[in-house]
Amino acid sequence: MSIPSFLSDDTTGSIRPAASPLSPDLDVKDWRIAEPILAQALANGEPAAAVRWSNPDSGRSGAFQPVASPFQREGKTCRAFVARINGADASKMLQAIGCPSEAGVVALDKVEPWKGI
Repeated sequence: MSIPSFLSDDTTGSIRPAASPLSPDLDVKDWRIAEPILAQALANGEPAAAVRWSNPDSGRSGAFQPVASPFQREGKTCRAFVARINGADASKMLQAIGCPSEAGVVALDKVEPWKGI
């Protein structure tokens, strides 16, 4: 027999959930949807068409597009990519390097606003 908890499951506004490592415009739920899509895009062969994701609960969406061939860094296969994030108010473009693990977790480096070509 378990003892009922005195702690409430209510969410308070005192501590904001951590944003995604890609952008503060994405919340944790957005990143849970977007990260496996990014890992998939980075794992494909040569630079290809954008791979899209969306979170109907938040209304945010986006796309990831590898822009360079894979390279090795510290034993991991990494790629440069461009990300588009669509929010309720605006869209933003970012560029970064992503290194997916076998577990689908993507380590990000050099995330910055997209500079274009």
